Formats: sequence, C-alpha cells, structure tokens
Amino acid sequence: GVAVIAVLQRTLHYDCIVLVKQFRPPINGYCLEFPAGLIEENETAESAALRELEEETGYKGEVVECTPALCLDPGLSNSTTHIVSVTINGDEAENTRPKQKLEYVEVISLPKNDLLQRIDELVAEEHIAVDARVYTYALALKRATEKPLQVPFMKF
Repeated sequence: GVAVIAVLQRTLHYDCIVLVKQFRPPINGYCLEFPAGLIEENETAESAALRELEEETGYKGEVVECTPALCLDPGLSNSTTHIVSVTINGDEAENTRPKQKLEYVEVISLPKNDLLQRIDELVAEEHIAVDARVYTYALALKRATEKPLQVPFMKF
C-alpha cells in the first residue's frame, strides 16, 4: 500500500500536513491517519499515492520522494507500505476548494510547525485514535526542531 505525507503550501499561510479522520470498525472509533490506500495492478506507488490523495482529500499534489516498501507490523503480518511525500500547491485553482470523492472521510489540515501539539489537542477534544505513523512523524518533527540541551561547562 501507500501512505501519503502531504504538505499543503499556500502563500501567507503556515505549511500544513493534510490528514484524514475516518471511522475504523476494528477499533469502533475514529482514527487520524495519513491519506492511504492500496496500489492497484500496473500502478506505481507514486501514482497510487496521488490517486489516493485526490480521492480522499480532493487535493492534487506532486511527489517529492517515495520510500521502498516498509514493514508495518512484521510481528503480525507481511503487510508493507510505501511512504510517499507529496507537496500540494494550495494557491493553484484546483486546490483552493478541493472536492473529495469519498463522503466517509473528514479532511483535517494541521500546521506542520505545531503538529504534535495540535494532534494531542484533537485527541483530548474528540477522543480519537491516531495512526502510529502520524504520531511518529509528528514526534520526529518536534524533536528535529528542538534546540539541543545545553550542557553547562564544568568549572573547577
């Protein structure tokens, strides 16, 4: 399958990560996830990612990079996914009022520079689950932008 890390870029706005909230019967609740789906026969991971992004969010994007197939939970299944990074030009006409093709998915765009805190707030307010890939990405973004701890010099 594919999971899409989509960055919505608009003039005079913070860059946002485009996520989807959908009901998942196995957990009997809603989950915040990256747009994702299966790769169809004779389809590349990149084209599947762009198709899934448009179906689930209405946005049209451009692929920046694509990982090799990665294990999701190798202790339980042989399921793999490609993580595909996509940029969305939010200033283009086709992306100013995107129309999704699926009614059962809610599109949620959160500022990239504050992603972890915004996810934590959503979880507290709406009591929704968060896909581990989304939370790990948000945590990594936060850690990557933190200033390293200053170690005071020892004085003798």
